[in-house]
Amino acid sequence: MCESYKSVFKYILFIVLIGSMILFMPISKSNAVPNEDESNKVIVLILDQINLEEIFNSNAPNIESMLENGGIGLMNTRAKSSTSNKGSAYLSLGMGTRTLASTQGGLAFQKDTKLHSIWNPGIVSEDTTASDFYKLYTGKTLTNGEIINIAIGDIEKTALDITPNNQIGLLGKIARENGLVIGVVGNSDIDGPSREFTMLAMDENGIIPLGYVDRDLLTADGDILGGVKLDEERLLNEVENILPETDILFIDYGDTSRVQGANRLATDIVREQQKVKVIEQADSFLGEIMDRVNLEKTLFMIISPNPSKEMVREGNFALTPIIVSGNNTEKGLLCSNTTHREGLVTNFDFGPTIFNFLETDKIEGFIGEPMDIIQNENSKEILLKNQAQYLYLRNYRSVFHWVFIALVGISLVGFYLPKFTKLKGPSKRFLNHLSFTTMSIPLTMMTVSLFGYKSIILDLLYVFVGAFIISIILNKIFKEKLIGVGILGFITSLFLLLDTYFIKKLMIISPLGSDAIAGGRFYGIGNDYMGILIGSTLLWIFSLFQFSKINKSKMTIFFVLCMSLIIVGLSPFFGANMGGTLSAILITLLSILIILDKKISFKKLAILVVGVIIIILIIAGLDTLFNPSPTHAGKALTSLTTGGWDKFFEIIGIKLKQVFWNLAHASWNIILFLQIILSILLYKTKDKILLKVREDYGNLFKGLIMILLGSIVVFLFNDTGTIAAALMLIYLFMPLGILINDI
Repeated sequence: MCESYKSVFKYILFIVLIGSMILFMPISKSNAVPNEDESNKVIVLILDQINLEEIFNSNAPNIESMLENGGIGLMNTRAKSSTSNKGSAYLSLGMGTRTLASTQGGLAFQKDTKLHSIWNPGIVSEDTTASDFYKLYTGKTLTNGEIINIAIGDIEKTALDITPNNQIGLLGKIARENGLVIGVVGNSDIDGPSREFTMLAMDENGIIPLGYVDRDLLTADGDILGGVKLDEERLLNEVENILPETDILFIDYGDTSRVQGANRLATDIVREQQKVKVIEQADSFLGEIMDRVNLEKTLFMIISPNPSKEMVREGNFALTPIIVSGNNTEKGLLCSNTTHREGLVTNFDFGPTIFNFLETDKIEGFIGEPMDIIQNENSKEILLKNQAQYLYLRNYRSVFHWVFIALVGISLVGFYLPKFTKLKGPSKRFLNHLSFTTMSIPLTMMTVSLFGYKSIILDLLYVFVGAFIISIILNKIFKEKLIGVGILGFITSLFLLLDTYFIKKLMIISPLGSDAIAGGRFYGIGNDYMGILIGSTLLWIFSLFQFSKINKSKMTIFFVLCMSLIIVGLSPFFGANMGGTLSAILITLLSILIILDKKISFKKLAILVVGVIIIILIIAGLDTLFNPSPTHAGKALTSLTTGGWDKFFEIIGIKLKQVFWNLAHASWNIILFLQIILSILLYKTKDKILLKVREDYGNLFKGLIMILLGSIVVFLFNDTGTIAAALMLIYLFMPLGILINDI
């Protein structure tokens, strides 16, 4: 009996022992079964002032894992200008708009940190803490929060002077209002506090709930540029302390900034080698964090808010790498409805992406859109190619423009100088070819991306030799030059519409398109091609009217149908050019009056303008209601309804500043002023030949008058109307020169 009890006891003891082993066995969180109650987290690792090549050249298995299970792209991190200070990129990310930060924006501390020994001992006593200083200079008592940016007053004044009616600390404010906790760890200190990244995470009061940013995170290291680096063990401990309590965690792995900011004695090669080494160390640190979170519920992001000095020297002052990876993401290229470009997003999209993952409902204030991933197995190669293309266009766009400007100028002088002087002009044949070549350049510039962007010489040859070949073909086929001009206008208009409705990229990546680095426009029809589209369309339609025998009613119907394609193409749903849409509608209404031989009075013009504005508001309203991702037009209307008259006057002020800037600086001003002088001279002299053109080519002359009036409209209703008007007027003065030359 005793033996049987002993057996039973041994059996029970064995079960208890095994159960205890199982119960107390350590379990890696990354491999654990996901806790359904555990909330989502976003972890943002900041590796500032690095580039794509440095990432790809690093031995970084954890980053590589993110690339295999996530998206990579270039983020336009431009602040208010290309010359903004380092902190402006962080503040812009946190505000969701381009702004300018205070130069003191890196002064963030633990609330109990005594400032005397580490910052400006001349204005603080030995016992003054960061919270004391904050209360003294803001009049506010700190009630909660571990991190304080004591420069919040100057940050607010600096930013709101530049970008009024925006919200300082929008990201932090929205997080707080939705019950989300933000934490920050790390710094980029070298000689003094450099904690600008806190401006990304703080709320409107300069407060961050949790974190650690003080200098004792650093340790001396004579083998690294700058002489100090992060103490990874200490950094990891601080992350572990706050990780369970945070929903959004920002980690400034400041060693990349310290290496970049080291003195000028270091060569570029050494600096790049050290940054690669730092990236590899950061990768190891990233792996430690991954082991401590539930990967099923965590979104990882790697960002580099500021470009390196080497990138800036090459012309890239705004496009920096960004990696986003989560459990349900696919390998590919990042994109967003803000850019409509594969591999390109903006700082406007950063906040919405975070809050979209955290399923936050109330995120009013952000104008960007959450990032998506377009699946692509060759994301690295495509991104490097795109980066090279953006940089090429940034550096050489002005070369294309100035050669084009020179050709337009030569054409105008060749046609019109002999008419107002006793000088003998070039031959008719030469001028015909020159004018046709000039009008063909927008076509060849739109298609050069399909073949080039490798050599500026070869690309220029393609653009200008290709345009000359088009000229030869049209002059050979059509003995009546006016027909050739109309056909060229039709082909130009057709190509632009095909790209607008179907291809959706040729204009954008054209030398006449928008600059992805400057970030003025990322998709749709820019004002350059808007002027060309309207000008070429008016030219071919009125050329058709000249050679067709149809009555005014049929002309009107046909004209409205054709211009409807232009208006819809420019609308928020396709071209996303609201100023162009307004201009096209007004030009259409004015053209109807011209076709019907109605006089244009001030009263009629005022009624038309008011009517067009109402139509534009309706279009913007439809964009807001029915477009899942409203364009700038819809967002502008939303801003006006919520921000009131202050927002209205802010938008008007920004547009007027842009207009005056373009009047003073735009390269196309030279051509526009020349065209204005020609218009005045032609009107004043009332040249007999011009009167004969009006008599012999009545319908076409109406079209030329409409191009002139249309150029005034596009100038007045667009912030870069200078360029649009100058390009539009090419389709007036070139055909008119040919007609005058032939009479």
